[in-house]
Amino acid sequence: MKKIAILLPLTLALVGGSLASCGDSSHTISVCASEIPHAKILNEAVKPLLKSAGYDLNVTVLDWSLQNEAVASGDYDANYFQHAPYLATYDGTVPLAAACKVHFEVLCLYASNVSHKTLADGDSIELVDDPSNIERALKLLASYNVLTINAADYDASGNFTNFSITNPNSGVTFSSDYSKCSLKCIKESSLCAALPDYSFGIIPGNTAMTGLENYTSKIALSEKVDAATLDLRANLIAVKKDNLKSAKTLALVKALGDASIGTYISKTFGDSVIYHYVDLLD
Repeated sequence: MKKIAILLPLTLALVGGSLASCGDSSHTISVCASEIPHAKILNEAVKPLLKSAGYDLNVTVLDWSLQNEAVASGDYDANYFQHAPYLATYDGTVPLAAACKVHFEVLCLYASNVSHKTLADGDSIELVDDPSNIERALKLLASYNVLTINAADYDASGNFTNFSITNPNSGVTFSSDYSKCSLKCIKESSLCAALPDYSFGIIPGNTAMTGLENYTSKIALSEKVDAATLDLRANLIAVKKDNLKSAKTLALVKALGDASIGTYISKTFGDSVIYHYVDLLD
């Protein structure tokens, strides 16, 4: 009986130690992300690399409008859904920062009816109501001589701050061939469902990939991507500013920079997603 009494505390101590180690999150990286292509890239291409480096990657698909607050509150180590101009609009009390750039989603004009994929005078076009993406959408249309962006949309410093989301047609001048066309700004979460109500929609890549059936068949026009746009609009990994140099952030950034990630993206998404890795920790 004495031997049992001695062994029992030892056994409990060992079990307790094992349970404590199971709760150790120092080698678990949690990331919230948009479903496609972000979470798909993380789960299928990044997770195995991190596993070999000694980390478990837990990916949660989360609505894009919640992701910055989710990282700021500490619910996740990082998020993956946005580009730098959108991150710059975040004004929460806990500062966030970009750790690395990963990929670029080509912005496209999608037809609601695949039998009508040529923009014509009188067509209606839906846009996202986020100012950081409205300018990009308008530049897509301008590059095909559909319209010009009015100078009054920009402030004295050249920032796109004066555009009216409630009256978007007042901020552009349609060319003569498209003078009867119209624009409407709506919430990004409604763009795919609302597309049948319009002739065309300019829909952010991840939203289109997730919400449109056979999205590639609906592409009418694609933005003409230059090096500056590619770098500015590349989707990135965001973390708390204080965690930029943490071991988890360093491991995640290193994995995303592996050459296999670019190969995976090219094979999986073709021309609609471009791998554009930039380490921002240096």
